[in-house]
Amino acid sequence: MTNRNNRQSLGEEATKTIQTRLHIASGERSWLHDARLASREIFNQTIRLKQQGDTRTEIQKEVDRDNFLRNNKCAVVGKALQTWDSYQLLKEWWENQDDPDGGKPTTPSTDKNDAYPLVMAHTEGYRLTVDDDTNRVQFRISPKSYKKVKGHLRGEPDAMDELRDAITSDEVEVGQAELLYRDGVYYLHVTVTREFDVPEPDTADTVVGVDINERNVALTTLDRETMRTKGTLVLDYGRVKQERQRYHTITTRCQEHGKTSIHRKLGDKEERFTEWVLHRLSRAVVEFAEQFSDPVIVFEDMSGIREEMQYGSYINRRLHKLPFHKFEKFVSYKATWREIPTDTVDAYYNSKTCSCCGERSGRQGRRFRCMNSECDVVQDHADRNASVNIAWRERTKLDDNESNYRTHKTQPQVRLVRLSGSGRVSRPTSSRSLAEQGVLAHG
Repeated sequence: MTNRNNRQSLGEEATKTIQTRLHIASGERSWLHDARLASREIFNQTIRLKQQGDTRTEIQKEVDRDNFLRNNKCAVVGKALQTWDSYQLLKEWWENQDDPDGGKPTTPSTDKNDAYPLVMAHTEGYRLTVDDDTNRVQFRISPKSYKKVKGHLRGEPDAMDELRDAITSDEVEVGQAELLYRDGVYYLHVTVTREFDVPEPDTADTVVGVDINERNVALTTLDRETMRTKGTLVLDYGRVKQERQRYHTITTRCQEHGKTSIHRKLGDKEERFTEWVLHRLSRAVVEFAEQFSDPVIVFEDMSGIREEMQYGSYINRRLHKLPFHKFEKFVSYKATWREIPTDTVDAYYNSKTCSCCGERSGRQGRRFRCMNSECDVVQDHADRNASVNIAWRERTKLDDNESNYRTHKTQPQVRLVRLSGSGRVSRPTSSRSLAEQGVLAHG
């Protein structure tokens, strides 16, 4: 195995968002509200000017607002242009489909008049400091010129510790923040960026294969040297599939009747719900992986797969809308924050290949049965069988060999953890406890 003392690392930046609540001690809450309304006006005008072909410089000059900080204006314009760029990428993808399903992506809305998040740069639109006496994180927000709102932040203990470290450390950069309002409470979402020494995948001692499909994320951890199973976990996120289908039905009817505003609002709600689930899933995956010595998290390389999946409009819409890429991005940046490397392997036939003998077989419902009479392996979960294959392919890739099949015929029985919920929910089970539920030693 690789000598850990001689491993090479790769400097890599990662950014995370820390969510906090505002406890306002001085200043007017109405200043914050007015600034968020002005942010909406700037966002709407930025999108309209971009549609007309204006450059960023021209837009910056055009959208000036009296009594609104210039730095805050620039940050809001930047966020609006990011939204426009995301729309253009989605539109380009839609136009390149041979048989595009669903409606054409709609341009970002410019007819909303509700408040919009106030985007600010640190030390310019807002400033954070740590009070030496109370250890509280103090904030100062400048929503308007010569008007400041002050107080301290509240949040989860771990999140506040991370924020204090970021404020006081020379190695961590406190970046932009967004001021939001929900159910009578103001929130400040602060981004922090730091550089990590992420090991190369070939230094790993354990390999975590990740298989994601319509309703499950299956993980299997194998020891790289012995290839014995060290742990297994299956996370069920079928609620996302159900919610996407429900929203699709509703939005289709809204489009048919010209109710575009309802359509956009439902689309935003669907996106928020999906991201909420994906964040919990990705945290569980990373926290599952970090329990093992020097892991590498491995995904299937899905590039080009979508173009080749043509099963009819209904199945295509179901598969093409699944957030595979977004989930992988969430896991990757969370893994970087914990200095865990990620990698990809060939995606073809992982779910149809027996993880013991390599025979091309098939699944029976959620189970996998090998058709090789000399093997005759039955896996309790077909997706977990795929995750074992992914881990094996990574080991073959890292060690540059063509090892034969392969694993134990008796895998530890998988434990299923369900992730669900929508709207306002009670405090969910922590992702760490979810990950720990699925760690089963191989006997």
